[in-house]
Amino acid sequence: MTIAVTSSYNGRFSMHIRQRAAGAVLALGLAVGGLSATAFPATAADLSCSARLVTGSAGHKGASVTCTGGAFTAYVDCERTDNGYQYRHFGNRAVSGGTSTVWCDLNARVIHVDAVPS
Repeated sequence: MTIAVTSSYNGRFSMHIRQRAAGAVLALGLAVGGLSATAFPATAADLSCSARLVTGSAGHKGASVTCTGGAFTAYVDCERTDNGYQYRHFGNRAVSGGTSTVWCDLNARVIHVDAVPS
C-alpha cells in the first residue's frame, strides 16, 4: 500500500511538472512569437482624435482632446508669454471615446496639441 500511495503521489507530481513545463513552453512561444496573453495597447496610428483649444476661468489656456481607437492621454506643449520658456503638460488618461483635458500654466499659450496611447 505504501508503494501505491508513493506511486500515486509521484504520478500527480510528474503530471504537475508536465503541466508547468507545457505552460512554460507556451509562454516562451508567445514571447518569441511576439504574442501576449494580454491586450495590446493602441498605437498612435490606431487613434483618431479631435482637439479644441479652451480657456479656463482664470485665463489658463489648454486643450480638450477626444479620441477613439483606444485609451489615450492628451498633452500640450506650452510657451510662457513672459520669457518664451517651452514645456509639456499631460492631461488625464481617457478611454476610447472619452475626453482628456490638459492645461498650460497661467501666462502661457498652447503651441502644440497631441495625444499618445496609454
